[in-house]
Amino acid sequence: MELHILVNIFILLAATVVVVYICNFFKIPHLIGYLFSGILLSPKTLNLVDEATEVEAYAEIGVILLLFSVGLEFSFSNLRKIQRYVLLGGFLQVILTILVTTVLIVLMGRSLNQSIFWGFVTCLSSTAIVVKTMQDKFQLNTPHGKVILAMLLFQDIVIVPLMLLTPILAGKGDNPLLQIGLLLLKLASMGLLAWLLAKYIIPRYFKYIMKLQSQEIFLLSTIVIILGIALFTAQLGLSLALGAFVAGLIVAETDYNKMAISCFVPFRYLFISFFFISMGMLLDYHIFLEHLDLILFWFVFIIFVKTLAGFLASIALKVTRRTALAVGLSIAQIGEFSFVLSKSGLEYGLISETNYQIFLSVSILTMILTPFILNNLDALLNKFAKLSWLKATN
Repeated sequence: MELHILVNIFILLAATVVVVYICNFFKIPHLIGYLFSGILLSPKTLNLVDEATEVEAYAEIGVILLLFSVGLEFSFSNLRKIQRYVLLGGFLQVILTILVTTVLIVLMGRSLNQSIFWGFVTCLSSTAIVVKTMQDKFQLNTPHGKVILAMLLFQDIVIVPLMLLTPILAGKGDNPLLQIGLLLLKLASMGLLAWLLAKYIIPRYFKYIMKLQSQEIFLLSTIVIILGIALFTAQLGLSLALGAFVAGLIVAETDYNKMAISCFVPFRYLFISFFFISMGMLLDYHIFLEHLDLILFWFVFIIFVKTLAGFLASIALKVTRRTALAVGLSIAQIGEFSFVLSKSGLEYGLISETNYQIFLSVSILTMILTPFILNNLDALLNKFAKLSWLKATN
């Protein structure tokens, strides 16, 4: 019997317990401990873990469970309340980030196609980090929490057209109008399926399951729903995470949503830790040390651009400037789907291997900063509130 998978899991969890314990002692967010554990155990550092493939698979499960739990706590009725935030706010945040990033990078001497691609990878924020931190602080239902979640949901959808446009930027793609038309058709199919499941199928399905009065059967049946819908969205060319979120929305419309939440919370925390560990394992610290000046420059660049775009997009939604600034600061990091997109850019020659590693380093730095921002958001906003332009609408 092959034991290397169990050995890898043991090493990962044992090291993570130690690192997180140290982080807890110094009051550092646990998410940062997970990232540092991945960096420490990476094949490029201590090389204590042979294969990162299994960890990446667990990480994918973590993101699926996280998005499912968000859907559970949100429901279709709540989603309808923020549909304007999703469509208008999310669209403006993505477009503004791409435009500002493209213009600034073109001015630095890069080609237009490369600059647009850097706008693509910059516009996506970390659903996993932001949502988990805000869930822990019960901030998802605050005014800024609703706007943030809406923008993150739009980003999870827009990753698909961005992936389709990447080979086109490299001069290797098919007809973009045809691809976008197919995408809209897929999204419509997904919406129709979700409505049918929520209205007619899933409530009856759970009604029969609950007759057995077994929590084990309920848990297994819910996993079937999550995986089934997530795999269906993947077959459509959409993300697994989006399918998991839709599954959560559907289950939330039933009478068994609270039971589902209690069943999945322990699993969510286990697998989401693997996600952040796997992010840390991708980093080559040699590149970090060799290009520290560039990394710090791009770190400041991304924080500025994303805060600005999030702020302006929120202002267009007619929220207060304080709320808009809270949104901008909260999404001022690089997201997990940016890693997928950057790998595609590497494959098509839009970025070099060195630039990919620099981007990875900057991304992890922005991820590390995010929990500190979210945990101290009120204090930061109070400091900014002393500025006259922010006072005007407080």
